[in-house]
Amino acid sequence: MAHTRTKLKAHFLPGQKTGWFDPGVSFMQAALDLGILIESSCAGLGSCAKCKVRIREGAAALTAAERSLLTTHEIAAGIRLSCQAKISGDSVCFVPDESLLLGEQIDIQGKKGAFQLQPDIRKIFLQLPEPQLGQKYFDVEHVVAHASAGLGHALEYDFRLAAGTPSLLRQSDFAVTATADGNKLIALEAGDTTDRLYGVAVDIGTTTLAAKLLDLNNGDVLAIAASVNPQKSYGADVVSRINYSVENPDGLQRLHDMIVQAVNELIENLCRDAEVAAADIYKLVLAGNTVMQHLLLKVEPRNIAYKPYAPAFQGPVTLPASKLGLLAAAGASVYVLPGLACFVGSDVTAVLTVLDLDCNDKLQLVVDIGTNGEMVLGCKGKLVCCSSPAGPAWEGATITYGMRAAQGAIERAEIVDGELRYRTIADAKPVGICGSGLLDLVSEFRRCQVIDKTGRILAPTELNSQVPEKLKQHIMPQENGANDLMIAETSPGKHIMLTQKDIREVQLAKSTIAAGIKILLQEAGTKAAQIENIYIAGAFGNHVRGKDAIDLGLIPAVAESRIHFVGNAALAGAEAVLLSQKARKRAESIAGLVEYIEISEHRDFQEHFIGSMHFPQEAANA
Repeated sequence: MAHTRTKLKAHFLPGQKTGWFDPGVSFMQAALDLGILIESSCAGLGSCAKCKVRIREGAAALTAAERSLLTTHEIAAGIRLSCQAKISGDSVCFVPDESLLLGEQIDIQGKKGAFQLQPDIRKIFLQLPEPQLGQKYFDVEHVVAHASAGLGHALEYDFRLAAGTPSLLRQSDFAVTATADGNKLIALEAGDTTDRLYGVAVDIGTTTLAAKLLDLNNGDVLAIAASVNPQKSYGADVVSRINYSVENPDGLQRLHDMIVQAVNELIENLCRDAEVAAADIYKLVLAGNTVMQHLLLKVEPRNIAYKPYAPAFQGPVTLPASKLGLLAAAGASVYVLPGLACFVGSDVTAVLTVLDLDCNDKLQLVVDIGTNGEMVLGCKGKLVCCSSPAGPAWEGATITYGMRAAQGAIERAEIVDGELRYRTIADAKPVGICGSGLLDLVSEFRRCQVIDKTGRILAPTELNSQVPEKLKQHIMPQENGANDLMIAETSPGKHIMLTQKDIREVQLAKSTIAAGIKILLQEAGTKAAQIENIYIAGAFGNHVRGKDAIDLGLIPAVAESRIHFVGNAALAGAEAVLLSQKARKRAESIAGLVEYIEISEHRDFQEHFIGSMHFPQEAANA
């Protein structure tokens, strides 16, 4: 079926990745959504010119920044700045090696690279011989035998198919398409429908949901959708939601219904954008943290919140999509990846599935930054994980002018020649600060020594002579003796502020993660210097700059070349499992390998937590 023209097709080379995007999305953002990480030391503000790509067609007009930074020869050759060039039509974009982040591409898509396309779901068209008088014959067994022979392995059948099979076979002149999920026959359709075989990968986060619609015949991403988790109205963190489910008679049912409805809305959006029928979706693969999995499956999460923190199940879990009320084909199944530990869910399992910690001799660290921070450290033979309550600061929930990553949110900030510059989502009028903007702002003002190592915003009279006058003008003394920072003016006399309280929230959020990493290193008997690679995951992770993470003490001070941003690798892992039997088996194997450390009970947690509150001294000298 043709794709609706409300979405535009963008094809990226040489990685052969394709997606459908809204008009006006930058090529950098489109690439990011497909797992292609493009270099940008200016954080997409259009000043570094490191994000050059060659666009064959489908790009909006050159911007002023591009005209000033690109040569006449480059413009004639179709060279654009991916952060500035916007999608205006179906397009082909070539990303040269020198524009890829750190000169390499971390492939987290899990389809045409690390894992061979071999989904559990398969279709086969059958032109069946009709029964003959005197022949030993049964309709269902006839279908199963020919489908098994065609697919190369024995199939079982769901007996519910028996009721409709006789009439279906005869109405279609015995020309049918059989659909198998692994070794189970799950659907039978009239005619040849082998070209309609779709699946959906979903990452269920505490704050946001993200989903991809995939063509299981070729691995293409047909549509991408995201939304806010509606359960936020019952608490920003998982413990609040557990309490709600326990304290209210219909609490568990209500939270379950909300997440099912939210996933169904994502499926509807995906199908509308790609002009695909939900009845042609045969498999859903879901990843999420432990509490989200319990609420999705309507399993009481009470014991997760209380010592000894015992989830009801680990998984994997497979059940009919109809049992959960999810939009999909009759007979479609839902596969929920296995979790790792109490507060380290299947979203982390999904991340590990598309990385190589378990088969690499070198020490590596994964940090998934979200409302909860999950960390995994290890190498071939030994993996350890832990979880820390980072809090919702990165989603803006506890920040004075904080907001989620929506239109008008300040998402990037940089101090250039003593002047603060920022960028908002969709280049709209600023209305607040999202997580990536928060991290940028704190990092930039810390490096300029407006914020000291204790996290205190200094008064103008306390600043050294090297601080530019323009920056001093951002400092706004308050009646309580503290100082806040004026970031942007929204209207005469009204400003978006970064407050002293906000800085403390950042310190609390980063200290829990830093303390968790220190405990993992301690338990592994190793040092940060031995870490070969640090992977920062989570949708927020793709908007973090390595220098910021180091300068704030969020992660160990390693060479920036060792830091890799893999974005929503949980969604990429769910995608890989949807597309590849090998990936699914790998996820199930990893879930049994990882050891868990409960850091809240660790003897040194408080010491590491308090010791991580200050910002590194080196940041101010950067």
